[in-house]
Amino acid sequence: MTEEGKEYQSRHHSGLLIPAGLFIGLGVGLLAGYAAPGLMIGLGLGFVGSAALKHEVYPAGDAAQPMRRGSRWMPALLGIFFIILGISMVWAPQNFWPYIGAGFLILVGIWFVARSFGKA
Repeated sequence: MTEEGKEYQSRHHSGLLIPAGLFIGLGVGLLAGYAAPGLMIGLGLGFVGSAALKHEVYPAGDAAQPMRRGSRWMPALLGIFFIILGISMVWAPQNFWPYIGAGFLILVGIWFVARSFGKA
């Protein structure tokens, strides 16, 4: 297999971790009696796993300079949020869920604003 084929295959295998985490989390959650939290934790683990297994992408013609790795942090943070959300569905009272969701959305909005100013 060529080098491009190996890189293509490795990128697509890391993308399959998200649906795999969904199904595994749903199955474990159904066995434990907590389907929705299991789904959220599995989704979070899939995002964290796919962010951890992404390989460096090098620009064509220059193997010495890797491209930006900023896209790697967002799936990892999203995965951590889903894991915390799934755990809080089991242990935290329902009164805290709207605050957790609102806080997450505010942080994502701030991240988008900071990222847009950083590219200017």
